[in-house]
Amino acid sequence: MSQRGSVSVGPQRHGRGAACSDPRLTPRAARQPSSAAPLCSSTHDSQRYSSLGVQVEFYVNENTFKERLKLFFIKNQRSSLRVRLFNFFLKVLSCLLYILRVLLDDPRETEAEERTGFLKQNASSHNRSQFDWSLIIWVNRPLPLWALQVLVAFISFSETMLLVYLSYKVSVQAAHPVCHGWALLAGLSRGRIPRGVVGVELGVILPSLRNLFIPVFLNCWLAKHALENMINDLHRAIQRTHSAMFNQVLILISTLVCLMFTCICGIQHLERAGNNLTLFDSLYFCVVTFSTVGFGDVTPQIWPSQLLVVIMICVALIVLPIQFEQLAFLWMERQKSGGNYSRYRAQTEKHVVLCVSCLKIDLLMDFLNEFFAHPRLQDYYVVILCPAEMDVQVRRVLHIPLWAQRVIYLQGSALKDQDLMRAKMDDAEACFILSNRFEVDRFAADHQTILRAWAVKDFAPNCPLYVQILKPENKFHVKFAGQPR
Repeated sequence: MSQRGSVSVGPQRHGRGAACSDPRLTPRAARQPSSAAPLCSSTHDSQRYSSLGVQVEFYVNENTFKERLKLFFIKNQRSSLRVRLFNFFLKVLSCLLYILRVLLDDPRETEAEERTGFLKQNASSHNRSQFDWSLIIWVNRPLPLWALQVLVAFISFSETMLLVYLSYKVSVQAAHPVCHGWALLAGLSRGRIPRGVVGVELGVILPSLRNLFIPVFLNCWLAKHALENMINDLHRAIQRTHSAMFNQVLILISTLVCLMFTCICGIQHLERAGNNLTLFDSLYFCVVTFSTVGFGDVTPQIWPSQLLVVIMICVALIVLPIQFEQLAFLWMERQKSGGNYSRYRAQTEKHVVLCVSCLKIDLLMDFLNEFFAHPRLQDYYVVILCPAEMDVQVRRVLHIPLWAQRVIYLQGSALKDQDLMRAKMDDAEACFILSNRFEVDRFAADHQTILRAWAVKDFAPNCPLYVQILKPENKFHVKFAGQPR
C-alpha cells in the first residue's frame, strides 16, 4: 500500500518543503537523514504533534486490493446494503435451522441416553433437583442438517473476518505485535461473531462433538442488529430519510421478538430434561407469562428452566420500559413539532405552504384572512413551516373551528430537505415566504428570505414561489431562485 505524507505548520509561505526547514518545528522522525525519512515523511499511519502544532496527514492509494474491497463492502451504499441483507439472511437462516433441528429432535432417542443408560419413564415424576444433564448438553442432530449448519456458520464467520480485516487499521499505538493482537480481538468483538460458530466448527474437527448443544437461537440478536443497519443503509441508498419514530418502533418490535424467541427456545431446550415441552407449548407458556395472565397449565419443571424464566422477566422489566419511554418521548416531540403532512392528502387535496422565520399572530391572521377570502381557495389546506415552537396565541387561533381543519402547523426550517419533505413541498400548489414587516434589521431578514427561497426552489423547482422582500434592492438576488413572484 503506497502512502505519501504532507506536513502543515501554520501558514506556509515557501511551499510544502519549507515546512521542515526549521529543526525546532520539525518532529524527531523528520530530522533524520534523507536516506531514512525523505522530506518530513514518517512511517507512522497518522500522528498529531499537539505541543508543536504540527499535523502529519497520509493519503492512501485506493488502487490496492484491500481498498477496492473496502469500497465494495463498506463505503459503497448499495453494495453495503446487499452485504447487510445477506448477513441478515444468514442469521435468520441459522435460527430457522435451529427450529428445524428442534422439530426433528426427540430426547428419548438421543445418544446421551445411550451413554448414560438413563431411560425417562415419566417426565412429571422427576424431582426438580434431580434430572439428567446429558439431555441438556447433547441433542440429536441429523447429519445433513449438521452439514448445512456448518456451511452457514462457516460463511457467516468468513464474512465477519473479512469485515474485521477491512475495518482494521494499524496505528502508532498498535505497532507492537501484542498490540496488533489486542486490536484484532477488539475488532472481532465489534464484528459480532455469530453465536455457535466455534461450537459448530468444533464438530468438524472432533466428530464426537457433533451432537453438542449450541445455542444458535441467540443469532436472533445479531439479526436484529443487522436489520437496524440494513434499514439505515436502505434509506441512504434510495436518498430518503425516515423518522426517528419509525426507527424506534422497529427497535421495539425487534426487541420484543428477540426476547420472546430467546425465551421460547431456551425453555424448550432446558425442559428436554423435565417436562419435554414442544415449541408450541413453550410459545404458549411465554405468551401467557409475559401477558401477566398466568393460567398455570403449562409450567417449567426443573430449576434451570425456572431460573431462565426469572432472568428473562427481569431483562424484560429493564429493557422494555426503556424502549417504551424513548418511544413516548419521540411521540411527544413529534406531536410538538406537528408531525408530517399526509402524502395521501397531498395527492388528493390542494395545499399551499407558508414559510416564516418567526410566526406572529398579526402576520398569521392577515395571511389567513386574505388567502381564504377568495372563493376558489376555500378548499385549500395551509401548511405552516416555522422553525420556532408554536406560542399560546397562535395555538388558540389554530384551535378555532374555522381554521382547525384547514391550517396545519409544522415546526421545521425551509433550509432542510427533510422538513420540506414533511410539508410535501413538491406536491404543493404554491409556497409563500413571508417576513416580519416590523423587523429591525431588514437586510438580515431579506438575507434569510433569499436563502429560504433558494432552498425551496432547489427542492421543488415546479412549485410557484411568492416571496416578500423588505428592501427593494434585494429583489435582484431573489431572481436567482427562478423568477419568483
